[in-house]
Amino acid sequence: MAEQGVLGRGGWLRLARQLDPFRATWRLLTNVRWAIGLIAFLVLAGLLGVVVPQIPANVRGDALAEVQWLAVQEDRFGFLTDPMNRLGFFDVFHARWFIYALGLLAVSMAVWSVSYFPSIWRAITRPRKRVGDSYFSGARHRFDYVTPDGGSNLESALRRQRYAVERYQEGETVYLFADRFQFAQLATFATHLAVVVLLAGGLVSWLSGFSSGMFIAEGESAPVFSLTHPDQMQVELVDAVGRFSPEGRALEYSSDLVIYRGGEEVRRCTTTVNTPCSYNGYRFHQAAYFGFGADVRVRDLASGNVVFRETLSLSDTLPSPHVIVRDSSGDLLLDDTLVLTDILSSDEFVYYGTLVTLPDDRVITIGARRVTEGERWQLAVFEPGEGEEAVRLVLSEGESASAGGLEIVYAGLQAVPAAFVSDFPLPPNSTAGEDSGDVLLEMSNVVYGTGTASEGTAVTPAIGSGPPELTIIGLQPRAVRLRPGESVETGGYEYSFLGQREFAGIQVKKDRSDYLIWVGSALLIGGLLVTFWVPRRRLWAKITPARTYLAGQAGHLIRLDREMEELARQEGATLDEAEGQGKDD
Repeated sequence: MAEQGVLGRGGWLRLARQLDPFRATWRLLTNVRWAIGLIAFLVLAGLLGVVVPQIPANVRGDALAEVQWLAVQEDRFGFLTDPMNRLGFFDVFHARWFIYALGLLAVSMAVWSVSYFPSIWRAITRPRKRVGDSYFSGARHRFDYVTPDGGSNLESALRRQRYAVERYQEGETVYLFADRFQFAQLATFATHLAVVVLLAGGLVSWLSGFSSGMFIAEGESAPVFSLTHPDQMQVELVDAVGRFSPEGRALEYSSDLVIYRGGEEVRRCTTTVNTPCSYNGYRFHQAAYFGFGADVRVRDLASGNVVFRETLSLSDTLPSPHVIVRDSSGDLLLDDTLVLTDILSSDEFVYYGTLVTLPDDRVITIGARRVTEGERWQLAVFEPGEGEEAVRLVLSEGESASAGGLEIVYAGLQAVPAAFVSDFPLPPNSTAGEDSGDVLLEMSNVVYGTGTASEGTAVTPAIGSGPPELTIIGLQPRAVRLRPGESVETGGYEYSFLGQREFAGIQVKKDRSDYLIWVGSALLIGGLLVTFWVPRRRLWAKITPARTYLAGQAGHLIRLDREMEELARQEGATLDEAEGQGKDD
């Protein structure tokens, strides 16, 4: 009965160990099949993230933009759109389940490394230095040859090859153990640790990283965080600079910034694409540059109050044809690149035009039209009236024709930056702009490719000469044209063009995982280099007066049999037919 009680207690102890959650979790995390399953899951998730459309970065976090984006996806996925969105299929790489799977893989690899490190460390520091004689005939890597007449010099040859050699002698037989690059066996832990560190870096970035983009005009500022953030910072753009080659290729973008915190200036610096400005762990990167902005102010004349002041981004483009007109005697009447101010559009065509008064007070309408999307713009020239001499011409770029005593040349087509502004203040009781509801702004005599984006010295010339000119369509029956510093009064409002302004896209980032990424990358590269270029080699030798036997262990990429053969040659051995049995099976 006593023995049964002891056995019973032992059985309960074994059962308790098997049910121990810590042991069960440890066994699971060190299980190779578990790791392979996690990796397969992440690969499938990554494939899902490639096949299924992902929410764009500029949409993520904006509730209204996300709803609009998902509405577009319903045309493709139908009733599955909402379940897929709830499961995170449209944002796989930011989904919690994907991050948790990455975390589990990192923990699993860390646990595996901890579990197997003691045995690997013992193999490095306390290797097996003696093997039985049968090992020399059964090892995968083996070689044997006749011992040189003058005695074996194998130990010296091994030391010349940077092996650490230990010698054992039994009678006339000498045993050698040679180890080279023994610590290279730790490279496998370096690569495993690298993956763990990189995954940890991703988790740290996900949990604590910050990234926000802002588009700022010169002279303006923008908040870094939401308005209620306790550590709010403001970024002011003092100057945005874009340098271009004569061919219009961007050479450098840079921005002069002032950073404010708590209403006080804390940092003044210059940021470029490759050299960000830093403050308090945050990095301010130059992410974009845009040169076509118009600083516009609207003032109520009665009260003197400014009712509108904004730098508008003219991100659209409108056609601007270069037209040459001569009379029948060849005298030049017009040679200009026109800013088109009248718009007509329908489902079948789009037309932009303007009235041109020639020196002899003759008025013609010149415009650009495009019948279908994708076709080139054609020049359309019409003269009011029904007479036979009235001009009626449609030309393609580079063509010329004569009509009504005029020779008209369509010399080329350029583009002017423009923007339709829906909330632009109109004079009280004004009926201008009622048809479209938008005011159109066009800026001429500006071009990329120069130091200031407005000097007009690029290969493609600016329109006209002199400073930039802002054309406003929709304030009055006729277009209003203003140069920097000029104003126009209409309907009790004063409209002023304060000048061209440039924009900078600034990306603000704070990522505590930077150092983890660098460390992980270094460990990964170092571990792979060691694994493939200096793997560990171990050799055992049995030297008798008649014959020398070699056996060894090395990685699969190492031709250890050839190294054994070279060692035999270095010690002066004469190789005979018996050498063939030492090569790989």
